[in-house]
Amino acid sequence: MNGIVQLIGTLGFPIVACGAMYWQLIKQAERHKEEMDHIREALENNTKAIMELTFLIREE
Repeated sequence: MNGIVQLIGTLGFPIVACGAMYWQLIKQAERHKEEMDHIREALENNTKAIMELTFLIREE
């Protein structure tokens, strides 16, 4: 905590705030990528299931 206070004192609040927002943006982008990977996987699994169901319906 003392390091943060010292950074604010030496660099100024706007610079520290911009650095914190940049870090938050990077972390948010990483989480979004992970979420999209999960959604992509679920969509691919659903597509495979629909294709299998279509194949089974056409056989009968």
